[in-house]
Amino acid sequence: MNFVKYFFIIVGVLFLSLVAVGIFKTDFQSQASIEIDAPKEQVFKVYHNPLLYKRWLSNFQSIEQLEGKPNSIGNTQKLMFNSQTGEVTSLEQTLKELKPGTVIVYDYHNQWLEGTSKAIFSDTTEGKTKIELTLNYSGKGIVQNALLFLMGSSIDKGHQQNLEQLKLLIEESKPDDLNETDD
Repeated sequence: MNFVKYFFIIVGVLFLSLVAVGIFKTDFQSQASIEIDAPKEQVFKVYHNPLLYKRWLSNFQSIEQLEGKPNSIGNTQKLMFNSQTGEVTSLEQTLKELKPGTVIVYDYHNQWLEGTSKAIFSDTTEGKTKIELTLNYSGKGIVQNALLFLMGSSIDKGHQQNLEQLKLLIEESKPDDLNETDD
């Protein structure tokens, strides 16, 4: 009987801890970076080409233009992803800043979260291109914030894995292979 009592006390404490996290921890940040052995202009063009997303973004399914024109500030797109459970989830992103070859900033949201992503492109002393990706985001409720807190390290790993796939795509291809088509 004592075992059951202590089990429920432990479960209750864990539950209340998650609720407290969901209430008080509302801002999250994910960072990833990589160096790619290619010119900055090429890296920027591949990173910013929606027709190539399938080749380096994990679980990417499709993209739909919702408002504005591509590459214009304020344009909004809906990105569709396959979740690990097989369901399709969407993310709407709005272009907030675009400095070709230097920086791309998007505001994004879906039913679970909202945030901003910023990708900065810079030359290294070794003649490579460095991408620094920073995402600031928050859940749209207590449960979402608690889940984001629990998933923090896997979110970071996912963004780093995407950048590593981008690196492979660029370094193992010729620039002409990465044109405006989707294979």
